[in-house]
Amino acid sequence: MSAPVIEIDNLSLAFVSHDETVTALRGISLHIDAGEIVGLVGESGSGKSATAMSVLRLLPAAKAQYPSGRIAVLGRDILKAPERELQKMRGSDVSMIFQEPMTALNPVLRVREQITDVILRHRDMTRAAADALALGLLRDMQIADPERTLASYPHELSGGMRQRVMIAMAFSCHPKLIIADEPTTALDVTVQAQILSLLKERAAATGTSVLLISHDLGVIRRLCDRVYVMYHGKIVEHGAAAAVIRNPQHAYTRALLNALPEGKTPKTRLETVAAVMSGEKSRQSAPALRPHTHETLAEAVDVTVRYPKHYNLLGRATDMHTAVDRVSLSITSGETFAIVGESGSGKTSFANTLVGLAPLADGSLTYKGTELKDADAATRREIQIVFQDPQSSLDPRWPAWRIITEPLTVGANPGRPALREQAAALCKLVGLDPASLDRLPHEFSGGQRQRLAIARALSVQPRLLVLDEPTSALDVSVQAQILNLLLDLQDQNGLSYLFISHNVSVVRHIADHVAVMHQGRIVEQGRAADVLNRPSHPYTRSLMDAVPKITE
Repeated sequence: MSAPVIEIDNLSLAFVSHDETVTALRGISLHIDAGEIVGLVGESGSGKSATAMSVLRLLPAAKAQYPSGRIAVLGRDILKAPERELQKMRGSDVSMIFQEPMTALNPVLRVREQITDVILRHRDMTRAAADALALGLLRDMQIADPERTLASYPHELSGGMRQRVMIAMAFSCHPKLIIADEPTTALDVTVQAQILSLLKERAAATGTSVLLISHDLGVIRRLCDRVYVMYHGKIVEHGAAAAVIRNPQHAYTRALLNALPEGKTPKTRLETVAAVMSGEKSRQSAPALRPHTHETLAEAVDVTVRYPKHYNLLGRATDMHTAVDRVSLSITSGETFAIVGESGSGKTSFANTLVGLAPLADGSLTYKGTELKDADAATRREIQIVFQDPQSSLDPRWPAWRIITEPLTVGANPGRPALREQAAALCKLVGLDPASLDRLPHEFSGGQRQRLAIARALSVQPRLLVLDEPTSALDVSVQAQILNLLLDLQDQNGLSYLFISHNVSVVRHIADHVAVMHQGRIVEQGRAADVLNRPSHPYTRSLMDAVPKITE
């Protein structure tokens, strides 16, 4: 038996600041053997990323202290290694694939420079040889036009393409271990399936071990040989991935699985991890949905949306890209209409046009029988949007009360006391503590920020809420909380939702009707149960096949 590629023994980690000490890891132990793919799963804040960053010693030395334990990578004691040795090891023996490639890649350098710089730093070869190797690595990643990709800047590539570049960089120096930190979180199901297959394929071909960090148990089930489950900085369960997911022994693992919408009755409240671990009783019955009048609230007829692709010297568009191509659908009051499809299918372009953020090129968009292009401000206020990433849609300099009540100040000046009172009421409505009204966005968790965004949208009492990937970046328990909140708000206030997502399980749980978009067109639509359980179009079937499942 060869020694493990990585062995962590009784590791503790504390973050020390001038006024407090926070314990992040509490005596964790794990190992990964040569050629193994091992998963590390848990909620946000459980200690997964802190473990990964510790392996590469990427945490700030002034704040991160290790009271106990040992990390051995290829037999070397990482905690005692000098910085010079660590720099040599990073990228050569151990590589990392980060969650968000847009922030991990340098925005001002072309892909060619970024890959070849890594190769030249760790391997003895000429720049021409490094360039040829970079081209070959992108071909290995099944990129159709690797020459164009090498010449591109990161912003010119899709999310899936950027993640392929990151994987190519990770494999460029033949590492013994790759740490993949949530590598597919924000990707749609088909691209996610491609990325996972590529990662597994290249790891098997090169004999590389992988530590896969994820909150997606379906991804862990599909890719990993073994899995470790983390909770509050401790490893509470480990074993063969299939066995742990099929027959979890720890209450926390069972709670993670129960928080998933997969296999649950649609429109019922999901069990949250926080409630289970604190011993609270969860309301599991289906909400008592109010009877619907089935009034058509919003209707699209042959909606077409185009964006300029190229401009001439005078700044006039010379070529147009059709993002939405003759789309027709109707949204009924009090119900949820979902649009699913891959990135680039036109989902968000349609949503932006509905709320007036993108121009309508052709067709008709009506709300309560009135053309939206002719609608007054009062009518427009009845349609609000919640964006995918609350971190970028909330002003980082404003306190929560001001963010929530901003729409109320358009054309009016209610005064600070009245606004704070409204903000407190909205906080209660979405399950936030009114005592947090003066906190800034970065002082909230991801799930709390999404609640802030929902509260802001609800401030003007809309009838229709457009939700653009509202749970895509959330872990399974926070996702369950947000879905429960949306079901409660719909039941209490009769809200209608246009719900945009690439997560088929979430759509199956929350939607009444669904449309499947592909290359700007709707290829199939109908009642959610009919479309998702018995798809008739080949594209819809391919989407269903790409969804990672927790059971075979």
